[in-house]
Amino acid sequence: MKFSYNWLRELVEGLDQAPGPLEKLITMKTAECEAIEVAGEWLDRARAARVESVEPMPGSHNVKAVVDAGPYGRKTVVCGAPNCRPGVVSAYVPVGRKVIDGVESDGMLASAAELGINRDHTGIIELEVAVGAPLPGCAPDSVIEIDNKSITHRPDLWGHHGMAREVAAILGRKLKNPVRLELLPEGPAAVDIQIEDLNLCPRYSALVFENVCVQPSPWWLQCRLTAIGLNPINNIVDMTNYVMAEIAQPMHAFDADLLTGGTIFIRPAKPGEHFRALNEEEYTLDGSNLVIADSSGAIALGGVI
Repeated sequence: MKFSYNWLRELVEGLDQAPGPLEKLITMKTAECEAIEVAGEWLDRARAARVESVEPMPGSHNVKAVVDAGPYGRKTVVCGAPNCRPGVVSAYVPVGRKVIDGVESDGMLASAAELGINRDHTGIIELEVAVGAPLPGCAPDSVIEIDNKSITHRPDLWGHHGMAREVAAILGRKLKNPVRLELLPEGPAAVDIQIEDLNLCPRYSALVFENVCVQPSPWWLQCRLTAIGLNPINNIVDMTNYVMAEIAQPMHAFDADLLTGGTIFIRPAKPGEHFRALNEEEYTLDGSNLVIADSSGAIALGGVI
């Protein structure tokens, strides 16, 4: 499992132990750490830059772009991204000078993948921030990788809050609580939950969110998920993965408009019941499978897909 050092610092009050010494402490006292990976190493130097002009380069798919890089000044860079165009605001990174196709490129305009924000390398990142500004909420991170076998017996450590609790105990620091109970809605539940066998599933809860617009997540959220090996999808999926990675509570977001009836059932599958999953595969289930279902049938395979 991968744990973000920046995330742990947000949860452990006064955490000032550097990633290297902290990794050694975790290995000696709790679980075997395998490595520390640097994520988003360019983010502290990247600045928003506006492309002022673009000039084709004969015999090359690249273009020569002049950019206003804020505190770095006006720079000429060679860029091969299809969306490099006058007026676009992207991220300039001072990687040094290099001659490309006979033209000296002073630094580069970066894709989100090169910055470590997500896996999109189809073009340079497009920003909506002031020229010269850093990428909001994004910073280099040190990712501590822990051998899964070392914490198989410790489900309390399967999320960042649990690992932060362990780190706080090791260092004698205070653990911060990320939960804000006052944000929970009051009044009757907007959806009913029926659990048929509490031995198979002792607890299942749901919240209903209205007026949601599905769109890309903010850069800081994409950056954090990418650092720990998760692939950003959109704001809804990313939110559930973020909470799962923090408190080790698996969850899934359903489109309420596509559910049948006002009740979610947690029950064993009926013999021969069919279930079509997000991977577009169809499965034939039996009574050993636990499903989440609406009144028309299974909509998820509990704990699996």
